[in-house]
Amino acid sequence: MEKTMTQTDTQVKEKNKIKAQTETQTESRAEAQENEYVWKNGHPTEEEVLCQSSCMGFFRLFNNLRKQRGIKLEQLVNGVMTRRMLSTIIKGDGYFSRECWEFLMHRMGALTDYFEAIVSRKELEDWREREDICLLVCESPKEARTKLEAYEKAHPKMTSMAKLFCLKIEWLLKKETASPQVLYELACEAVCCTVKEEWQEQLSGLWLAPAELEAILLVSWSLGLLGETEKALFLFHQVWNYPKKKGWEDRMTQLLCPQAALVGMQLYQKLGEFQKAFDIGNSALELLRAQNSQRYAYPLFLSLIDVGEKLKKTNRAPENLQQLKDFRDAFQVVYQENHLPCMRVWQRGSVENCYDVSLVLKRMRLSLEKSQEEICIDENGNEFLQARHLSRIEKGENRPSKENFQLLTKKMGRTLDWIMPILETDSIETLSMRQDMIYLTNMRKWDEVQKILDVLCKKMGTEACQKPRIQQEIQSIDAMSLFRMKMILPKEAQKREEKALACTFPLEWLSRKELPFLKREEGMIIGDIANLYGIMGNIECAEKLFQKLYDVYHPQQQFLKINAPACSVILAEYSKFLGDVAQYQKTLEIDQNNLEHELAAYYIVLSGELLYNKAWDYYELDKEANKDAYRREFICAQRFAEFCNNEILIELFERRTKKYLGE
Repeated sequence: MEKTMTQTDTQVKEKNKIKAQTETQTESRAEAQENEYVWKNGHPTEEEVLCQSSCMGFFRLFNNLRKQRGIKLEQLVNGVMTRRMLSTIIKGDGYFSRECWEFLMHRMGALTDYFEAIVSRKELEDWREREDICLLVCESPKEARTKLEAYEKAHPKMTSMAKLFCLKIEWLLKKETASPQVLYELACEAVCCTVKEEWQEQLSGLWLAPAELEAILLVSWSLGLLGETEKALFLFHQVWNYPKKKGWEDRMTQLLCPQAALVGMQLYQKLGEFQKAFDIGNSALELLRAQNSQRYAYPLFLSLIDVGEKLKKTNRAPENLQQLKDFRDAFQVVYQENHLPCMRVWQRGSVENCYDVSLVLKRMRLSLEKSQEEICIDENGNEFLQARHLSRIEKGENRPSKENFQLLTKKMGRTLDWIMPILETDSIETLSMRQDMIYLTNMRKWDEVQKILDVLCKKMGTEACQKPRIQQEIQSIDAMSLFRMKMILPKEAQKREEKALACTFPLEWLSRKELPFLKREEGMIIGDIANLYGIMGNIECAEKLFQKLYDVYHPQQQFLKINAPACSVILAEYSKFLGDVAQYQKTLEIDQNNLEHELAAYYIVLSGELLYNKAWDYYELDKEANKDAYRREFICAQRFAEFCNNEILIELFERRTKKYLGE
């Protein structure tokens, strides 16, 4: 009997081995077939892009990253879409929604600010509706409930990702009234929207996005309410350690760490372990500060201060307790002044780097001063799209097909795609280095910018550096860093910036009455050129360019209620220029508008500078009548600069303290 059982076990093991090998081979063949269409020829020609798949640069990068991380397609798309659906999209026969591709990138531990995306008006409207709900959940739950019900009614066939969002909001709205058991079941239901496997024991074996891990945090929270603290702590630590185990970079980790810390702090306080609670919250806060992120910063201030006061009673007061209170007070003032709730929920993603296809096409057409009928005629004199259809597209009522979108943009002088990597590269590492340079540029750390630029050029090689967007980026960053370090004169910097712009944007387009659609770097370069005109005393040219840029960014700014990637920087420079020519009232209006929209997003890189600009505006307009206003703005500017560890601003504000505070 024993011998028979052993033989049976051996046979079963052998069968399982053969089955596993077969599945692996099938997987490999399937993936090879899917990859063949898109990636077989490396970089496609423009004609191949137009006639075959869209978003090819994105998909090459997407696939490279997936392979690098060792993720099978089934693991990546499980609970979100089928592999067949993804294959269809890759082949150009389907539309890859922003919601979907962002979610999958997040599952791979990669951010989506490496890309610029053109999306439908409907996608942006849906995001805006969810954002409005998020702003109301904590401070106006009844109104949030009404908006959530309206959103659900308007989306009877929700994606699993949208359902996940709705259930998490439902949990938060029921947190004070429902029983712990009901909350636990609701949290588990939220997790299971996209996670179809057993997840309770070992999360590190799954590929999960921050949105999914947030739902698991709600399960942990619910277990704590049920009195099952050990199980709650186990789940918390699984989530808390997840980013490190998956190799997330800090910019990605900040999408999860603060809300995880808030749950962990609550659990450890229940056990009376206040020092552990404080250390967890403080580490999350320091991560936010390093990333210039305000995501859940305010509730962290409150929790840390509460725990800090408890530690103070035991003569173990944290050294940064007063600083935390100063941060809390400054953020509270700024939020209230700019009509934002202190306590809010943050969506998993942002649309800062997204452009409304309707506005893009309309702006490009108006820039050419062409009618809708003229734009719909191809080079052979044939109508490829009816003018009435284009009219609906420009109104945001319809989304153009892939073919029509590419034909329209090509007709109007631009080769655009739905998803565009910010550089022509298949490497996430290269894109991450580029984002590091942008961060250091905003922080005015020019020496460090130059160091990363040198490393980036060596890493990519001579051939890659000749690609238009890469060449543009290198030339522009090099020009402005050398100018800011006073190694070249304004005129030379202007020439270099114009040369950089011409890589993708013909200089004669600057003379048009209206500028066409601008990619992020193009907008930044034109802003730099306008600023250099102002520095050299060419006020008329500077003002014309700044106003044209304002006309580009303002419509989308008003629609989304957040800034586009280049918008904050450009408008801040425009404000400084207007201040230099004594247009203080207009300067104040721009600074106020710019600040409101900057505060609506995660990152607050420029908030300290914008608050200081407002203090300056008030002072110059009427320093006696506006004394309270400019003092308030200046103090808040100091605190925001300290929060972001912006050494240059901190030093500047120290020099200006006597002027604004009389000290």
